[in-house]
Amino acid sequence: MDSDKHIAIFIDLENVYYGLKKYHLDPDHPEPSHNLFLRLQEHYGKRAIRMIEAYADFEQLDLSMMSLQRKRVHIHQVYGNGRGGEERKNAADIQLCLDAMEVLYQIPDVTTFVIVSADQDMVPLLDRLWSRGKRVELFCLFDESLSKSASMPEFCDQVHNLFEFLNIPQLQNLSRLDRMLQNAVIQIYEWYQDPNNAGKSYGSNWIKKDLIRKFHIDEAEANQLFAKLIRGRFLEPYEIVVDGNIYYGYKVNLDHPQVRTIVKIAGYMVG
Repeated sequence: MDSDKHIAIFIDLENVYYGLKKYHLDPDHPEPSHNLFLRLQEHYGKRAIRMIEAYADFEQLDLSMMSLQRKRVHIHQVYGNGRGGEERKNAADIQLCLDAMEVLYQIPDVTTFVIVSADQDMVPLLDRLWSRGKRVELFCLFDESLSKSASMPEFCDQVHNLFEFLNIPQLQNLSRLDRMLQNAVIQIYEWYQDPNNAGKSYGSNWIKKDLIRKFHIDEAEANQLFAKLIRGRFLEPYEIVVDGNIYYGYKVNLDHPQVRTIVKIAGYMVG
């Protein structure tokens, strides 16, 4: 019955996508235990969920809208300014707030509002929903993206840490070096997945140059990071023979349990 469907879920997918991207995690992950949308349905129960609304400039996100729609997620395309990084901005949060307020006043059967975002601009919405007697639950990453000054949890009945909810608690308290190590493992793994690099080996000098260029670190930091990859056995030597010449390089060590976990969390299937 419609009266059973008392939960409305609003996802600032733009915010969540880029927050998870830092950890190489796709919100629509192939593994159900890491998939945001499947976990929300499992947590609340499909019978109780009236709607799941997701807001983003989908032209800028590497996500399948068809896959989301199959999960009963309603897509809201909100165009941005086309920029990346900190200059990226769109009206996803504004449209989300407007739609949530519309549901508040037009669908009284919805008694629980679930907001998935770490954007401090959500505070007025959280406060308005809570002051109207609605139950408010917030899902966000408990990392530097969560504004400490905004005190978003104070405006909610319950707050969920996405690191725990998506079963990735090991990623929450990574140091800067450990996060770069994780990024380096994925960078090297993806290098070998690129068809343009078929039949090639990734040499140590090229690896370090790419670490400097992609992670915006200096040569000393690149050397330190590469040394940690070798000492920790995250990489293993690799050689190929081309026209009688031997070329030496390194590839990720998929026999290492931590490497396998990093690669699987990034959405790659490993045996």
